[in-house]
Amino acid sequence: MIGLLTLLAALFSTPSQATDINNERAKYNYQLLCQGCHTPDGSGSKSIPQIKNHIGRFLATSSGREYLIRVPGAANSTLDDSQLAEVLNWMILEFGGLSTPANMELYTADEVKVLRQSALFEVTEYRNFLLSQLP
Repeated sequence: MIGLLTLLAALFSTPSQATDINNERAKYNYQLLCQGCHTPDGSGSKSIPQIKNHIGRFLATSSGREYLIRVPGAANSTLDDSQLAEVLNWMILEFGGLSTPANMELYTADEVKVLRQSALFEVTEYRNFLLSQLP
């Protein structure tokens, strides 16, 4: 009986991707700070890239993963590190579709804190370079 209780406690205390993200807060932050350019459904606009069904591709390489944090809208955001990690994770899970790897690792506040210190300036050129390197 004690073994069963220990197993159940372990199962229910293990955080899942869904519990690591406050979906309402992440969606609100996306609406407030991101959707003006990326649009409500992530389809982008004429000069802003589509993230819907594409954002997960960047997770295939460490450079691509870093890119999502280093773009000016993310790196210079008023969100703190944990909020930015949360909204990025939400965006990937919400808009990534089949582009998101099954073994995706969630962003952490510590990772965001380090990577956002070096914002990108030649965003379009760097994005095009990354896309040419991705599978």
